[in-house]
Amino acid sequence: MNFLLICAFSLIIYTQCNVRIDPLVLIDQGLVRGLISSDGSYSSFLGIPYAQVDISNPFGDALPHPGFDDEVYNAHDGTKQCPQSIKTSERARYSPQSTTSGEETLDCLRLNIYVPTNASSQNPLPVLVWIHGGIYAVGSAGIYGPENLVKQGIIVITVNYRLGPYGFMCLDVPNIAGNQGLKDQHLALRWIRNHIRAFGGNPYNVTIGGQSAGGASALLHMYSKKEKLYNKVIAQSGVPQNLLSFVETDINSAIKLASHLGYNATDTEEALGFLANASHESVSRAAANMELKLRPCKERSFSGIESFIDTDPYTLSNKAKVKDTPILIGQTSKENLGSQANNGDDYYKSDPFYDNIQEYFKMNEEDLLEAAQTVRHFYIGDQPVSSDVVSQLESFTSDFIYNHPVDRTVNDLLKEMAYPVYEYEFRYVGDRDVEGAPHCEELKYLFQFYDEIVETNEQNQLMIKRITKLWSNFVKYGNPTPDDDELFPVKWTPVSKESRPYMIIDSELKIEHRINKERMAFWNLFYKAYGQYNKLKRCN
Repeated sequence: MNFLLICAFSLIIYTQCNVRIDPLVLIDQGLVRGLISSDGSYSSFLGIPYAQVDISNPFGDALPHPGFDDEVYNAHDGTKQCPQSIKTSERARYSPQSTTSGEETLDCLRLNIYVPTNASSQNPLPVLVWIHGGIYAVGSAGIYGPENLVKQGIIVITVNYRLGPYGFMCLDVPNIAGNQGLKDQHLALRWIRNHIRAFGGNPYNVTIGGQSAGGASALLHMYSKKEKLYNKVIAQSGVPQNLLSFVETDINSAIKLASHLGYNATDTEEALGFLANASHESVSRAAANMELKLRPCKERSFSGIESFIDTDPYTLSNKAKVKDTPILIGQTSKENLGSQANNGDDYYKSDPFYDNIQEYFKMNEEDLLEAAQTVRHFYIGDQPVSSDVVSQLESFTSDFIYNHPVDRTVNDLLKEMAYPVYEYEFRYVGDRDVEGAPHCEELKYLFQFYDEIVETNEQNQLMIKRITKLWSNFVKYGNPTPDDDELFPVKWTPVSKESRPYMIIDSELKIEHRINKERMAFWNLFYKAYGQYNKLKRCN
């Protein structure tokens, strides 16, 4: 059954007779029925399962999907979420629109496909596979409305993957060595390679992208030894070196979870047996309440088991996959804006410089005090830590957690000859009186979030047109500004070892060189002096 004929027929009937005929696509699993948009410009296929969780071992490898029981699978609901394992009060901090309703279920390994109606096997379109963020504990594929990107002539696919204890326990047993959520993503990419042609997509012109944890995930796929099932990468405000993106292995996390739920296991296997029979609600809630850091990790080595990640984030390397890969990478201008808003007086009695460095660096007390004092003097001089220096504290955490990891990652990509690499800083905040663009800010212009409508004004609409065209151009051509275009007054030039131009995305687009160059130079010197003490370089 030909997608071109079915979709063309559907569109003709819809536009000429005003009768809705939804598109059908035949894949290995069976017939899939999608939905056509109200204006007839694109079709959506929502909630298609690409694999299924093994209920007897929900923390281990996913299984192939057996196919559809019904004659036709109605792909009309894309709201199912993998179990969320973060406190409700923390959700909005790490995932936009994270309160969007949707059933939490282990039957969550699903993806949503959005297809322009001119896609066909004769006219296969480029594909963007979007990996959601959310600190590997929250978020879902269903919160992103990609209509504005799809109308640029690309297929957009959003993907669910397991989170928290179901996706990122790193244990001392070979079948759950870690990073199951990343392995889910790889299964989705394999599904897309095998099936996207039936939807009118080009399986060999695929970009993987994401924001925050999604951006870090996209880069981890490039460093993994697994097959490369894409040819371009977008990483927004998230890289593996980001201090929230990678953790030291906790091989006792299953035993801790079981104990929290009232079962005293003597070993990992016993704990897993108990947890497999517990409800996903109780397991995820326990992980959230215990504040377990379940994220990507360096996996333990087991004979006959291929690791997804086998090194720490600072020595990731895979020149064969990185070389000649186009990369679009960047950050917002004030990633941690607002992070101090809920801090009370007790917070300012502590030393956030000391506390942050102590958490991520293993130093003796003398070196730790010296390092913290050096950083404190750089950001606030001799001022005491107080609410009077909130802006400086937010700049410190923005640099420490997000900005400098991005800067280091760009350097590493250049060493392994990624090309071209386009770097940006998103600054646009519309007419709001704020210091800069916070984490997630660019997403509201790339995607439509149904419970947060961007105010309709000329300036915001121009930003939507610009950023969606920049990103879709990169997906199509590996170049955000391939031709002269009145939307773009400047050409976006790639970085090199000698030169670091970056695009400032604001009310006006312009090119400058080296983002936050003084602050990044400071952190380069800091890591030269203290980088050997970084705990993540001592994983396992």
